[in-house]
Amino acid sequence: MSFFRGGLVVEGDDQVLVDLLTGKEMQTRIPLSMQQEIKTLLAHFSTYELQHIYREGNQVAHVLCKEAYQRPGVWRSGIVPHAVWEKALEDMHGVAHERICKKKNQW
Repeated sequence: MSFFRGGLVVEGDDQVLVDLLTGKEMQTRIPLSMQQEIKTLLAHFSTYELQHIYREGNQVAHVLCKEAYQRPGVWRSGIVPHAVWEKALEDMHGVAHERICKKKNQW
């Protein structure tokens, strides 16, 4: 039974997790409890789509995760952390974040 009629698009920068949730991969390092919790949350939507996006393509999500690891419970206050707000403003203004690739030593 879905609680939300609208569709949901989920972008994640963890290719392994995206492949697992879309059924492209069966073996993973992701704990089973986390997989089940994600699938339960997704089931609340009438439709959903999961897709991989590089970290640079979604700086807001990257900073959200970083903040959550550094300050557990930060979301309970209802106040958006400054670092997250900064990235959201950059997204609103169309700031692009390029993927930096390290060059391999050419011998």
